Amino acid sequence: MLSPFVEEFFRNPATVGSLTPSSPALTGKVMEPIDFATASCIVEYGPGTGVFTDALMSRRRPETVLVLVEANRRFAQLLRQRYAGHAGVHVVHGSADKTGQYLQELGVGQVDYVVCGLPFSSLPRRLGWRILEHTAQILGPEGKLILFQYSLQNKRLFERFFRPLQEEHVLLNLPPAYVLTYVPTPPGKV
Repeated sequence: MLSPFVEEFFRNPATVGSLTPSSPALTGKVMEPIDFATASCIVEYGPGTGVFTDALMSRRRPETVLVLVEANRRFAQLLRQRYAGHAGVHVVHGSADKTGQYLQELGVGQVDYVVCGLPFSSLPRRLGWRILEHTAQILGPEGKLILFQYSLQNKRLFERFFRPLQEEHVLLNLPPAYVLTYVPTPPGKV
């Protein structure tokens, strides 16, 4: 029997991005830029089956709000079941380019970190653009966008909205992945 992750990959590879869940090495690199002692709100785009979410859950302070935005209905249902009863964890079935609306409905203000594994290479270009533009608006001035991608082909797109801070290549993952950390570009510099 196939895992839900593998089933959803075959059903819609454009939104799942990889046939295998992320490795501990990749998860560790994605968590590195996050200051869990000060983070009050972390948003995760496309949490899938919750590999990164589990790492966020184990490291966050109890008062840190975690908002999971998942476009895949089945994954959203699985995440709701898994994290039911955890205070401050909100699972939203929806699109990352509408996160501001979801945050407003939840009464959440500024976002400190956005963790994103969305496969920008297979997303419609216009949607990718809207997600990045929107993310730049919801992140606080000191906020960070942490992306993991399987290629660097969209770096120019990312850098239209964000200033690069760090780039790591994680070989201990199938397929090898890049972890890109960005900060918002100051207003008027886009």
